[in-house]
Amino acid sequence: MIEPKTLMTMPFFSDLTDDELHVIAKFIKKKNYKLGETVFRENEEGSSLYIIKKGEVKACKTAPDGELMTLTLMRDGDIFGEMSFLEERPRSATIVAVSNIEVYCLERDDFEKLVDKYPRMVYKILKNIIFTIHNIVRGMNTRYIEMLNYMWGRKR
Repeated sequence: MIEPKTLMTMPFFSDLTDDELHVIAKFIKKKNYKLGETVFRENEEGSSLYIIKKGEVKACKTAPDGELMTLTLMRDGDIFGEMSFLEERPRSATIVAVSNIEVYCLERDDFEKLVDKYPRMVYKILKNIIFTIHNIVRGMNTRYIEMLNYMWGRKR
């Protein structure tokens, strides 16, 4: 079990009450990965949500030649694995540790046990996942417009 006070310092859990932190802490597991270690691979089955406590990872896609192409870097406080956590589909990217990392892990099965008993807490966690996905989409939209402007030299 993770110490609830530790979770309180992380932005992802910052809007949970003390009681909610004590509940969710019972289900969070700490994992460590070394520099260069793969957390999970694209197309693997998975159901865990990861929250970075300390360190940095890169999300990669496999190119046709088999080489890993970096999509983005994630740091302290960021989350990953949220799509498989929510959708029960294979992983959409490979995650590799860019430094030694400490992550907190929440399994979907454990999370689903909380739905009926702690719906407000589940709502807050889902809201934070949605905000993360929303920020990713906004960033992609911005980069897309920048790319169009670069390629055609005008606004569309």
